Amino acid sequence: MTAQPTQKRPWPTRIALVLLILAGLGVAATAVVDQVRLRLDLAACRNPDPNVRLQAFSRFSRERDARSRQAVAEALDSETDRPVLEAAGSTAMRIGDSTLLDALHRRASQGPDDLVRAKLILYSARLSRRDARLVPWLQAGARAAGEPWRQVGSAAGLLYVGEPRGGPALMAIARQADQPVREFAMSELRGLIGPMTETVGWPLHWPAAGAEPDAAFWSNLEAFWAQKGNARLLNNVLTRRFDRDPRLYELNRLIYARNRLAKWFE
Repeated sequence: MTAQPTQKRPWPTRIALVLLILAGLGVAATAVVDQVRLRLDLAACRNPDPNVRLQAFSRFSRERDARSRQAVAEALDSETDRPVLEAAGSTAMRIGDSTLLDALHRRASQGPDDLVRAKLILYSARLSRRDARLVPWLQAGARAAGEPWRQVGSAAGLLYVGEPRGGPALMAIARQADQPVREFAMSELRGLIGPMTETVGWPLHWPAAGAEPDAAFWSNLEAFWAQKGNARLLNNVLTRRFDRDPRLYELNRLIYARNRLAKWFE
């Protein structure tokens, strides 16, 4: 009896199978690399060297990696290095985990009164997603005599939670405070009120960084706020700047993953 010849797969099918296998191996390898890197970064968050901790939290903040939540919570509770604490606060805000708000709010309420404290207050306001329960705390901070960084952070924080009363408070600090508090206040004014003036077409020429604004600038800014600085405009600008469409966020994650995989096939 004559043996039947073995039917060979056509070349296109073989190529497709090879490519499918390679793609699977690439996905698996990427997952393994990601897990290894994650564990290294989490371990780095607890490293005795503050520079190592700072780099780890900076990566988590930059990539908005929510898997850092527990490490961030620990840092907000016990971190003693101020730059590392600021990086942990930034991570909490950028990953958007509301369960970290209490820890962030508690740490921002503590001293010393410095730039890091002002930033932690801002991060709390942004992480709260305009939670009105923060308004009394922020109002008290904006009136805190002898604590200029708490004042400027709280005044800007009021704007971040959609409270227009933060505008005049921040302007007053920017006009009276010494550097570098004044520079911080001006930066927040430009970042928050600048888009508002652009939205309604109100011409306002911001001074260069470090330059002293003249009387005409303040007169124009105060006139804008008196006529247009309402909660509706402020919240519209905040929504446009900070609210992320979850579908767009997932699309960006897919694009990022695709770009990572593409390196395996170059």
